[in-house]
Amino acid sequence: FMILFVSAGLATSGAPNELVGDLGGSVTFPLKLPGIQIDTIIWTFNATPLVIIEPKTSDRQANVIVTHSHNKERVKFPQGNYSLKLSKLNKNDSGDYRMVIYSSSLKEPFIQKYRLHVYEHLSKPKVTMGLQNNMNGTCMTNLTCFVDQEGEDVTYSWESLGQASNESHNGSILPISWRLGERDMSFICVVRNPISSNSSNPVFAWKLCEGAAADSESSMILAFLWVLLLIIAFTLMIIISIMRRERRKESIGEKKGMDTHQEIPNYDPPSGETLVYDTITCVN
Repeated sequence: FMILFVSAGLATSGAPNELVGDLGGSVTFPLKLPGIQIDTIIWTFNATPLVIIEPKTSDRQANVIVTHSHNKERVKFPQGNYSLKLSKLNKNDSGDYRMVIYSSSLKEPFIQKYRLHVYEHLSKPKVTMGLQNNMNGTCMTNLTCFVDQEGEDVTYSWESLGQASNESHNGSILPISWRLGERDMSFICVVRNPISSNSSNPVFAWKLCEGAAADSESSMILAFLWVLLLIIAFTLMIIISIMRRERRKESIGEKKGMDTHQEIPNYDPPSGETLVYDTITCVN
């Protein structure tokens, strides 16, 4: 156990080898052994001993010690050179690994460093629409893309199809502007991490902007109704004007008739007077 305590205090230098693995999968840490006699190899995870190896020599068999029992089924050395293969990866396996070789031929231990990132395969992204602003038949809104259990190092981009030239946009939020009557467009969100990528279902501008289309149609219908009401009102005014004119003519005609009747007086003889009529004899 003295080796374990000494290895924890070793000074290291140089950038670690970056490795990626997928959740539930496996990863192999590449190992370059120096051409010397090796006394002991120690693999550590976040400065904690993971595996201790005493290679086979002429007077002893190889001895491999896995420090934690739950790792015994996960740790393998398939290449015969003590390159570590770690299987059934989980997110807690992400971190810093180090391989330290001790040899009587070396003044200082030989060290290789690694950094492992465990990622989950990305699910199909979803798209939500923000508040919509409809003005004069133009629809303006923001589309937001997201994935469940996003994890680390996820990037978002958008592909806009249907324009004169297809365009791309980086970021999870895409501002769009589409005018009723323009060529329809579709938008696809693409998510990526170091081990996988996935795309959303296409989102169509006309579908997003149905409200704008409805508002435009409502405006057209409202304008038509206003025009129709104006025509009806104008027609009614003409009809009423004609009817008033005809009534006025009839009223004037009736008044004239009454005036003519009043000009012919009825002659009644004074009381007490007797009308005398002459008799005219007709001679044949």
